[in-house]
Order: sequence, then C-alpha cells, then structure tokens
Amino acid sequence: MARERLGILGLGLIGGSLALALKGKRGAPELWGCDRRKEHVRQALRAGAIAKGCAARELAECDVVVVCLPVLRTVEAIRALGPRMRPGTVLTDAGSVKAGIVREGERAVARGAFFVGGHPIAGTERSGFPAADARLFRGRTFILTPTEKTDEGAARRVQRIWKLAGSRPILRMDPKVHDRVFAYVSHLPHVVAYALVHSVATLPSPVPLGYSAGGFRDFTRIASSNPEMWKDIVLQNHAEVLRAMSHYRRNFHLLEDLVAKKDVPGLLAYFRRAKKTRDGLQAP
Repeated sequence: MARERLGILGLGLIGGSLALALKGKRGAPELWGCDRRKEHVRQALRAGAIAKGCAARELAECDVVVVCLPVLRTVEAIRALGPRMRPGTVLTDAGSVKAGIVREGERAVARGAFFVGGHPIAGTERSGFPAADARLFRGRTFILTPTEKTDEGAARRVQRIWKLAGSRPILRMDPKVHDRVFAYVSHLPHVVAYALVHSVATLPSPVPLGYSAGGFRDFTRIASSNPEMWKDIVLQNHAEVLRAMSHYRRNFHLLEDLVAKKDVPGLLAYFRRAKKTRDGLQAP
C-alpha cells in the first residue's frame, strides 16, 4: 500500500508544529507544506519537518490536506481547494471557529471527496514557523466537528493524524455548540485581555508598566497573540462573541455595583464563586 501523503497549508505555529510532531513518527504520512511566506517553507525543509515545499494548487495531489490559516483565510482556501480535491481525499482544518468553516467545506469539496472540521486545543501567543514546537499537541484535546454529512471513514483518518501528533483526548462536538463554548472559554478571554491592555495604553497619564505585578503580566499574556488571527476569529464568530461580551458586561456591572456599595458579603460571595469555579479547572 502506498504511503499516505498529507499536505499542510500554512506552516505557522499550528501547521509547523503539526509537521514537527509527525516528523519521524512510525506510520506518519509523507508531508508536503505550503506557505505564502517562502521563508517558512525553507525553514520547515531545513528542519526536516516536510518532505516537499509546494504551491497551494499542488496540495490537491495529497490524500489529506489540513488548512492551518487564520479563519477568514481558511474559508478562502477551502473555496479554492475544495473543488480540486480528488475522490476519496479529505480536506480538513485547524481553525478555532467551526460553523462557518464546516458549512463552506461541505459545500466546496468535489463529489467523492470529504470535508471534516477540526480544532486542536493548543497554542501560544507566538506565531510563525520559528514558534513551532513538536510537543505543542502532546496531551492536548483535539475536537472533531462532524455533521450528519460527515463520512465516518474520513473522520477517523483526521483523528488518526492528530493522535499521531500527540493529541489526547479526541472529542466530537457539533460545530455550532463548539462556537458557543469557545466564545466563552477562548475568544472572550482574548477580547478582555486586549481591552485591559488597551485601557492602560490609552490612560491620560502613562502607567510605567515596568512596575506591573504578576497579575497584569499573567492575565494579559494572550494580548501578545497575533492581531490578524484574532481579528479574523472575532469576525467569524461575531454573534457568539457579542453574546459572550454582553454576558460578561452584566457580570462586570454587578461587580462594579458591589464595589460602589462596599458590599462586603456580596464581594466575598462573588469572589468565592469565581475562585471555586477556577479551582475546579483541570490542569492541561
């Protein structure tokens, strides 16, 4: 049986890390890589992460193609690649917004080819192939977002790739449910971090951030994430993000009211409930 060929479109943090994670693994596919930044392709070749650098149109020669681009560019890429996919091949993605991407993917793929949505729950605030890490997905959840149209065999092929890369566990979630959940647990935290740093940056008198305590640094670390990528995410998932922001605003106003009234029991109850919820999170 011929060795499966996997194409990766986008060799940044996620795509580059996927290539490095599969490098040298027993049973891993032959890897082709494409990126509009040619230096990323050269770096991936030098690192032995990919066997061949190729143009986007050549990815249709692969058995499975993973699109690892910002979500709005992912939609564009799927529209371009989908009609070129051969019967029996699989097109998938790694975006953190799913409903729109899955809808476009299922529309775009040629007859006999398959689309499967996916989302690795891993990342850092850094970007580009130099940020890629072979251990990025190790022990981290991967979410498949199948629909009633999803071919089970294609879903298992995608699942196998991410298992080889180290992802555990592999979960399945409806695309719309995924977007509602991640609006709260991922997209809202980034929006709040950006807003907090922006509020400090726009104070009438500059605050010497060299004196900032660990709380500010830790909380706002994700505001160093790629602005282009997060612009795309909040636009692609804007309805759920706006809903999450509205809910957060109500809770922030509640806290503001407790502070204004110097409501000691209310503040303690508010903080204790938040602490109990946060303490219940499992370590990654």
